[in-house]
Amino acid sequence: MPPPAAGAHGPVTPQTSATCAGSVSLCVVICCYTTERWDIASRGMDAVARQLGADDRLIVVVDHNEDLRRRLERRFDGDATPALRADQIVIADNTFANGLSGARNAGLALATEDVVVFLDDDAVARPDALSEVRAAFADDTTLAIGGGVHADWAGATPGWFPDEFGWVVGCDYRGIAADGAEIRNPIGAAMAARRAELTKIGGFDSELGRVGSVPAGCEETLMGIELGRAFPDGHILRRSAFGVDHRVPENRADLRYFLSRCRHEGQSKAVLSKLAGPSSALSAEVTFLATTVTTGIARYLGQLVRGDLTAAARLAMLLVGVAMTVLGTAVGSVTGRASKATEPATPPSDPVSVDDLVSVVIPTVGRDFLPSTVHAVLAQDHPNLQVIVVDNRPERGDARMLVSGITDARLRVVDQPHPGVSAARNAGIAAANGRVIAFTDDDAIPDIDWVTRIVQTFAADTTGTLGVVSGRVFTAGSTNEIQGWFEATGMFDKGPDPTVWSMNPAAAHQVLGDEGPTGVFFPYVAGQFGSGNNMAFTREALESIGGFDERLGTGTPSRGGEDLDSFRAAILAGWTICYRPEMIVRHHHRDTMAALRAQCYGYGTGMAASLTKVLGSRHALGVLKCMPLGLWLVFSPKSSRNEIFPDAWPRHLRVIEQLGYLAGPLLYLRTHARLRNRRRCSTPSGKP
Repeated sequence: MPPPAAGAHGPVTPQTSATCAGSVSLCVVICCYTTERWDIASRGMDAVARQLGADDRLIVVVDHNEDLRRRLERRFDGDATPALRADQIVIADNTFANGLSGARNAGLALATEDVVVFLDDDAVARPDALSEVRAAFADDTTLAIGGGVHADWAGATPGWFPDEFGWVVGCDYRGIAADGAEIRNPIGAAMAARRAELTKIGGFDSELGRVGSVPAGCEETLMGIELGRAFPDGHILRRSAFGVDHRVPENRADLRYFLSRCRHEGQSKAVLSKLAGPSSALSAEVTFLATTVTTGIARYLGQLVRGDLTAAARLAMLLVGVAMTVLGTAVGSVTGRASKATEPATPPSDPVSVDDLVSVVIPTVGRDFLPSTVHAVLAQDHPNLQVIVVDNRPERGDARMLVSGITDARLRVVDQPHPGVSAARNAGIAAANGRVIAFTDDDAIPDIDWVTRIVQTFAADTTGTLGVVSGRVFTAGSTNEIQGWFEATGMFDKGPDPTVWSMNPAAAHQVLGDEGPTGVFFPYVAGQFGSGNNMAFTREALESIGGFDERLGTGTPSRGGEDLDSFRAAILAGWTICYRPEMIVRHHHRDTMAALRAQCYGYGTGMAASLTKVLGSRHALGVLKCMPLGLWLVFSPKSSRNEIFPDAWPRHLRVIEQLGYLAGPLLYLRTHARLRNRRRCSTPSGKP
């Protein structure tokens, strides 16, 4: 910790060194709401004043506290005023919603400089902190940065406080990203962003963030997510040399505050999931649970074995903190504001017509069935067609070789070197030109009118909310005994009745089919909606759900569940799903026992992995409510779900699937960590 300023109100001199020349201009915004932090806030303002350049300003925003405003005006209007030009210091009122987000927006509205630096009123910038900000934004691709936030405990650090929960007191923590790494969002006590870009996304959402002493948060998380979405070529980085000492008062070294902060953080995550979507809102949290928490448990157990008895308290609080945060998320998902996710989807301005271009995406690893699938799709009776084969093992070249003899101009082959059917489908979506995008597998044969049935179904919708259609799947050709077993289970064939599901049912949907059952598992399990080898989406629906989740699906450790996840995401986003039995695909079922074993295991891991994802979202409570019944259906030999298996179905196949259910959550967390590391490695650090 650096030495304190020479007197809380002593004279300070603005920075005039050559480092300011030609650099970006900074506007430092400090938001205050209470006189109780006067001493530390004064030290923080003085520390900033020492580092301001000739083109920089300090804006102090007062959040609805007249006594505090008058005191600040006296401080900066007399002998005790730091040696700043009059135009370099602004005392302003929060003219927006009460709370930290509103106060920051008030500061942003007054800023005219290139970069806005946000510091808390209980944080003191370390020497050269602002020089690091200037250096970071010398790179034009830098959108925002987060600094190093060092805990300045008023007393001794509590022995029970786990290092992994430094975020509870707004500080760095064990597991935080390394210096220079790409981050989802900064810690609010020390962060900076380009003014123009931050203004473009609307600043901070007032539904999130601290209001007075209520320890809510996540407003900077939403800021980071929206900056990344609006400016995908930019970077949000951690720059630890942009450092502050963040005061932690004695009342925060208290168990009650710890539990309250965890609960409020969970509730804020629930609101954030509604605003930004669960994948974005909880991506870092899943990694935190999978890596930081699990290694923290091992770390404290090791300390305990070595004789450190206080490690038992830290271990206990680590687990209690996680549980309280999860509970807060579950409560917030119920008590938070009405979800945008269940509002009806916005109808497209131009309805789908029967003449629209349809792009058919076929992911493949170069299996021998591929040419038959491609020929069957090209033979469709729909005249406006594009066929995209995505080679998911391009280094081998098998897929290109298999279709090299097909010269139809409607066929295109694209490469996706990252393994997994979701990554391959997303590559196909990126290459597609169609208003409707259909999917089938490289071991399936669609009937000749398959695409026609797809566009007819979309065109028949008068509500504009139909986003997904699926169809019936039969076996292709004659079957051996093993394929016959699978066909008898009806896992692919959803029956002869046209059916419609929606979170917002409408009478106009009846033209598409009868309203589907909405029992205790609706819409979380999602298996009733269809299967990935026979499905189609409008482009608008795919864009609204962000395509397919690359943590799920064949080719990843989770082995499946990506189609269920896409169905679930679409219906929760307000889209209607329609199953049409006349939309037929014929599938080559697994024909060996080894292949069937792998498929059964993948069904278990995929379903469990996709539900694990939901547990990290605002819909966690809905899944938890139906979990006891779901476990009984999966594991009880007398359940109706297990009665669908034919008498000849080997018992060990059910056991293998059940083992998959047990392994699925861990496999999902592992895949999430791998994908996050891959994206970090493929993104430049952005360091100048």
